[in-house]
Amino acid sequence: MTESLSTNLPTNFMKPWYIGFTLDNYSILNSRILRKGFLFAGILTLSLISSFSQKPDTVVMQEVVVTGSKQPQSPGNITQKIDVVKSIEINTLVTGNRNVAEAIMYKPGVSVSALSRNDANWGTYSGIGPKYSTYMLQGLPIDAFVDPMSLDISAIDRIEVQRGPASVLYPNYLSQDFSGNQSPLAGTVNLILKDNIGKPLTRISTSYGSYNTLNSQFYHEDNAKNLSYFAGASYEMSDYTNYGTENSWLNMQKDPEYRKTKLYGGLTLRPGGDGRQKLTLFVNKTFHTGDAGRLYRGFDNDYGIINTGYSVELSDRVNLKANMGLRQYNRTWQESRFNELDSLLSENGVEQNIVPVDVSLIVEHGRNNLLVIGSDYQGALYNTWSDPLQGYKTYGNKSRASQAGIYVQEEIHIEGFIVRAGLRYSYINNSIDFINGGAPGLKSNDWNRLIWSAGVRYNLNSAISFYANGGNSFLTPGLKSVGGTIKLEDQGVAGRNGQLPNPDLKPEAGLGLDAGTDISLPANLKFSLRGFMITIDDAIIDNVVSQNPSQTKSINAGKSSSTGVEAEIKQQLASNLHWFVNYTYMITNVENQYDEDQDGAGIPFAPAHIANLGVSLSTSFGLSVSPYLSYNGGYYDSSSKSGRTFFKPGELLNIYVSQVLAGNDTYRVEFFGQFYNVTDNRFEMPWQFQNPGFSGMGGLRVTF
Repeated sequence: MTESLSTNLPTNFMKPWYIGFTLDNYSILNSRILRKGFLFAGILTLSLISSFSQKPDTVVMQEVVVTGSKQPQSPGNITQKIDVVKSIEINTLVTGNRNVAEAIMYKPGVSVSALSRNDANWGTYSGIGPKYSTYMLQGLPIDAFVDPMSLDISAIDRIEVQRGPASVLYPNYLSQDFSGNQSPLAGTVNLILKDNIGKPLTRISTSYGSYNTLNSQFYHEDNAKNLSYFAGASYEMSDYTNYGTENSWLNMQKDPEYRKTKLYGGLTLRPGGDGRQKLTLFVNKTFHTGDAGRLYRGFDNDYGIINTGYSVELSDRVNLKANMGLRQYNRTWQESRFNELDSLLSENGVEQNIVPVDVSLIVEHGRNNLLVIGSDYQGALYNTWSDPLQGYKTYGNKSRASQAGIYVQEEIHIEGFIVRAGLRYSYINNSIDFINGGAPGLKSNDWNRLIWSAGVRYNLNSAISFYANGGNSFLTPGLKSVGGTIKLEDQGVAGRNGQLPNPDLKPEAGLGLDAGTDISLPANLKFSLRGFMITIDDAIIDNVVSQNPSQTKSINAGKSSSTGVEAEIKQQLASNLHWFVNYTYMITNVENQYDEDQDGAGIPFAPAHIANLGVSLSTSFGLSVSPYLSYNGGYYDSSSKSGRTFFKPGELLNIYVSQVLAGNDTYRVEFFGQFYNVTDNRFEMPWQFQNPGFSGMGGLRVTF
């Protein structure tokens, strides 16, 4: 459904614009405690004044979700914990690093750590590392590191975040790059595209801000009889700024430049007009070019996504769904000499293609009981290459991987109880042609495992429910972890930045458990509490073995575990005022009897404390303002007790502001401002990166 453009009704200015906040290194007031108190008190006062000036409009309708069961249901009818980030929030997020992962950073249990606008998120989910919560697009897996950087957030209608094990209905992702294969052991993030479009809408915006950043966006959606479609494009160029610490291996000699172009479009066709059949298509293409602050540190990345889907209602209670996609990841980068007059050492690259397929049959029986039977497949190609100024490419790694699975899940509703149980049989094969520039010791390897998942929810009444879930997973090492991107003899060599090989890696096995309660209180106040425990045997983690040069190495770290508790309170006081607060406490531990240096250490990138606070306010005169505060208590970059470094991001404050300048039922013109890291908190991050501090963008948006 498209958003209303009317400016005659107060609800047009009651859109929940979400942002976060942080107060560090701010010089206006001498006392950090006082300035935080004054700032939040001012925002709360303004919020309350505005809320009393408008007629309350409580919204109690539950969101429709598909993540938990492959069939649209409300969160109260699914055993797992589900959060939904709506499109009205997504379109106005302050994403300082242009990463879709930042759209969920205010949810409990999530720690987002995007290194820069040019680099991936290395945060954690439920304290167990960045690769244990998969990302999906319309139920098909995508890369948790690359695709949140490449997808345009304007194409997304909502984001469904499932917390807790999801390994039966949804498979591992066969990414060989970055941190390797990915598993939904701690949960999954499903990006849902726009689907049912009721009337035409066009949105054009342009903005300018810090670091000579210019951003322009175009989006259009419409329908024609049984066809809904949308298309869009965005372009951003920037000089950016030095995002490395002092004497960093990045060794920036000038402002790093980048250009990012995104082109995307999608359609939904319902043949016959009765809604029993649906065909979908989505295409996304992203070109990301620039440099890392030196003449011979350029990069040129080319990413592509295709998603196709078909569903048909075979009867009133039987639904068949088939989805297939293509993911293309081509990255190239330059290496140059460190601390010398710039000279080019080599051109390097990664080529990766992944094809996911999923076919499922959903049968409704009895009183809302669901039986899901399905099969999925993935095929992956992965190559790394280098051209050391010889005029031709030489392969470092060259491999193929495939994964096939069959799964079944039953969900039974008995009065106030919902009981769920499922099994998956998974087969994985790796075929290696080259590894680390030479012949592999083992050309082919395969594994097969039986995976289970189960859960129960008890709805005591319409206001109180309890739930518990469990499941396991199995994850094979990715080729980047096994073969690296640089040779073992490059360890510690200046200018040789990348991943060191470890051909002795073993697969890992995981177990995830969670339990919690959801409580709805008077005045539309909602409270939730969730505890979780995740354990992984032979956990494959990425250790930072050198900051300068920047080098990592994957290792089996014995048994890793994360135990934590999440608490959240949120309230929709009126249609123009919403607030929330949540807190997560986690204890992580690595047990390795073979390596005393790792035994008793924590899991890299996993903070013990995460807290978020947000207020969203809109007024009758067209002003919307949303401050969001996020706190990260800090984490280590390695499980090596002797070689690790502690990083404490602390608080991060982001604010979104918009003001409608003119409009009626058919058009709207508004000014908007996006203010990131308002308190200029320049905290350090792993690999000698740092948050560059405050940045702002301001612009105009026209919607008609």
